[in-house]
Amino acid sequence: MSTFVNEQVKRLNTSLTQSFEKHIESTASLSSLNEKDKFLFETSQALDLTSSNLPSFEKVQEYLEKYQEFKAVGDIDATSEAADPALEWLFVAKCTIAVYGQVFSKVLSLTLPISESIDYWNSIQGSTINELYYAMQVAPSRIYSLVKNTAKQISNTSSAVDQVRSLFTSSDYVLSQLFPIHNSGIHSDKGKAEQHQSLNSFDAFKFFNLSSYHHRPLILEIISSEVHLKKKSLQQFRSEQAASLGVLLLTPPQFNSQDDFASVTAKETKNCIEVIKYVMASASDDSEQIEKNTHHLQQRLSAMDLRGTSANDATAELYSVAKKWSSTYNSRLECIQASYGTPSVITRYWIPALGSYFIGGLALRYGFKRKEDIIHWVEEAGKTAHDFILNWIWKPVVKVYGTIRLKDQRLSLLSKEGLQSDLDSLERMVIGFAKDNLHMPANELSQLAIDIREGDMSVLLKEYEKEIKNPLRNVIAGDLLQTILIQVQKTKVDVDLAMSALDKLLKSNELNFAFLAVAPSMLLTWASVSWFRNTIQGRSQQKMKKTGLPMKETLRRIERQLIVMEPIHQEKGELNEWSSGNQHQIECETQGILLCEVHLLRAYARSLPLQNSTRARFLEDIRDLENPSLTNEQKIQTIARMSRFWKFLS
Repeated sequence: MSTFVNEQVKRLNTSLTQSFEKHIESTASLSSLNEKDKFLFETSQALDLTSSNLPSFEKVQEYLEKYQEFKAVGDIDATSEAADPALEWLFVAKCTIAVYGQVFSKVLSLTLPISESIDYWNSIQGSTINELYYAMQVAPSRIYSLVKNTAKQISNTSSAVDQVRSLFTSSDYVLSQLFPIHNSGIHSDKGKAEQHQSLNSFDAFKFFNLSSYHHRPLILEIISSEVHLKKKSLQQFRSEQAASLGVLLLTPPQFNSQDDFASVTAKETKNCIEVIKYVMASASDDSEQIEKNTHHLQQRLSAMDLRGTSANDATAELYSVAKKWSSTYNSRLECIQASYGTPSVITRYWIPALGSYFIGGLALRYGFKRKEDIIHWVEEAGKTAHDFILNWIWKPVVKVYGTIRLKDQRLSLLSKEGLQSDLDSLERMVIGFAKDNLHMPANELSQLAIDIREGDMSVLLKEYEKEIKNPLRNVIAGDLLQTILIQVQKTKVDVDLAMSALDKLLKSNELNFAFLAVAPSMLLTWASVSWFRNTIQGRSQQKMKKTGLPMKETLRRIERQLIVMEPIHQEKGELNEWSSGNQHQIECETQGILLCEVHLLRAYARSLPLQNSTRARFLEDIRDLENPSLTNEQKIQTIARMSRFWKFLS
């Protein structure tokens, strides 16, 4: 049940309870209760009208049946005391409020499928592609109906051959059976699924003229006219529902009078029952529809004499109203939906289902034919993903972690021990050469060791310059070969020093190299995840935008109604005495349409996501539109705020 109806019922229940409590304080009638009074008081307390779910029609019927049985037993027993009229009418009033709330809620809820059907026809009307697709969708059912009705006509005649010839040579008959909504025998303001159709009433000439005028095929003109008629019939039915809602909204029972509780409650309860019967009357009336408005209702109530109606009669009428609900509004809605509503699921989806069947069959045959290849592709794709994650994401990340923690010391070209051993070897070789060949004293050898560590090889080079003057003789008998080998060792030491410098450079940039190794894989992974996330979010935003289109149109209609509607009440809270019935009808329809549109907006809000309290915050704005204490200007400002804040409405 909608929040608005729920609060309306709570307000009526609070008013009734407060009025009854004032009656108790002034009369002290609950000081001593007999058996009947206890039953009525306990049953009234059992009727919970404060919860979000009102008692159903079946529950109210059960309470009314118990009351009738208890009343019958009390009437048989002559010694039993009469029930307190205040308690009796309290029970009847609570049952009436429950039925009033259920009728209000269900009439409001029944406008949802009608509004959805109107939106469906709006999406088809004016689009050539959609109209052709709709014609293809309903073609099998039209052909089946033609064959079925033709067979029925043939079976009801004696000369079958002549009848078949006369039927199929008449284009009007075929067209009237294929497009029965265009028959003059069908009344657009009736919600009956089965009606007597005239066989030769199809005005084909009108569609030929339209086809030639619009330069469109004849079938498109017929389909377009059919969609228009169905939408118009649904709009008329929704206007009737809106008028009913307006009557229920503008004529609620008033239990806050200061007069006698029993008499006031009896009067308001009887009037409320008559209002419910007035709202439900047109649903079961096969005659011309009567415009429902408060002015006509007041005239009807004034003409009725309700002063002699007892509580027993009121409960009988209320029981009849609750019992007849399913046979009035529900059955009429089914007829309206069958005749003018959205086509069935089978009709709408048999084409994509058939296409999916053939395409799916081809895909399955191809899949079984290439089964091994597909399995191989899937396995390779899995292995590729596994290797990529392991070798290009996990291991590089682990290496970066090891580099940060200084756990990985393998990135080096030369060890310190190797360089030191080469330097010591060069020093020993030069000192040995100077000691053996040059016969240097110990103090000069110490200085020579220091020079060698600093890279000064002048002593050896001087001897090398002398030896090279006679290379052949000195190679055999001199020291040329030894000096050359010592210089080779010096070259090795220089290379080791250069490698040591390079090793220091590598170690200082080791973390940069580690991040450089992992950067491409991480960049590719980030790009893939971002693309997938944007795709999902894009679909969600597209879904919200798709939902926002009908919401935006609904808000436009609500704002239009708030701007153009006339004030319903005068300063004294009464209608103009000189107002015509048509004005009253417009007032009731306007109030009802506002309720329908806000209720439709609440239904659309169910498709909004729960994330970030999007749905809850949007329902808060809807609740502001439902708030009867806000003025039209404040509600218009609420619509403007919604349009600014919610992106899917912009």
